[in-house]
Amino acid sequence: MINNLKQRLTQVVNRNPTDKDRTPFFIVGCVRSGTTILRDVLRNHPRLECPEETHFFRWSDPFGSPMFLRPYQRNEIVRKQQEMDGITPTEFEQLVKLSESRKDLAEGYGRLYLEKKGNPKGRWFDKTPQNLYGILLISNMFPRAKFIHIYRNPLNVVASLFVGKVVHLPNITAATSYWNESMAIMTEYKVLGGSRVLEISYEEFTSKPKESTDAILKFLGEKSEEMRYSDVKIYPERNKFREVLTKEQIREIKRRCAPYFELYGY
Repeated sequence: MINNLKQRLTQVVNRNPTDKDRTPFFIVGCVRSGTTILRDVLRNHPRLECPEETHFFRWSDPFGSPMFLRPYQRNEIVRKQQEMDGITPTEFEQLVKLSESRKDLAEGYGRLYLEKKGNPKGRWFDKTPQNLYGILLISNMFPRAKFIHIYRNPLNVVASLFVGKVVHLPNITAATSYWNESMAIMTEYKVLGGSRVLEISYEEFTSKPKESTDAILKFLGEKSEEMRYSDVKIYPERNKFREVLTKEQIREIKRRCAPYFELYGY
């Protein structure tokens, strides 16, 4: 049974349709900045498929080391995300064994996910906000890959983290560090990445979803006329920070998030 699974996965990983560009791209940014809604919108394009968060480039430990593999063996959230993708623990274990690097694992997972979705000739992409910490590795291992950086007013990011429906962080230092570190990394990477990076604000994306999505698809080399916009439901930013944060907290967040607060027009 294991040998048959290994043979099937090897065939999936090595399959290489060449009729269209299948270079993966990566959505990155601070948590609670719109990476999920952007992914869900792009999933409405018939060629584009994205699994749940993979975390392949998030961890600093070397690929194949016990510390790198531990989250995939013990973290219930990561295991649940793989279950949502339709990837079984045995399949993932075999993918790891077939891989010699993070790139091999990401490629194998992406192609297996395309098979699971019944779209083997599609184009997979990744949406893991914290993969931003490994953007240099991604850039090196996928030299043709592009990055979409979506960012959001840090006041709303911190407010969302304070409320904690998805990630609960009632600590202003931790919450602002999420935003500051992601903005610092992207500011530096843009010097190297240049045309490989497209930045878009959450506010612009949610207020003009079709125009923004069309621009993203053009950046990716995909046809916007193939999008199923009738399935897209997006609501403009509501600035809930005004209901969550005190005036003192707002001033402190602005102070801590300078200079990127002003640099990105907030």
